Amino acid sequence: MAADNYVSEILVVADGNPNPGVATFHFSPMSGKAEASTRIRLATTQNIIAVAKTSKGEFFTDQKLVKVTIGGCGG
Repeated sequence: MAADNYVSEILVVADGNPNPGVATFHFSPMSGKAEASTRIRLATTQNIIAVAKTSKGEFFTDQKLVKVTIGGCGG
């Protein structure tokens, strides 16, 4: 998070939702870390995708399959 190179935005997407854009977080060098948390309610198992944009216009992405079980308990 240097003044000339930092993560400026993170977009969180749930690819199985009718409206997939879940959250967008905005950062500046004064944020210290590009770190945020959120809670998402999902009806079915699906990928959660995070896309990070840097101040230099670069993009980085990662995804995680989140398993949803009936009743919220494992199994």
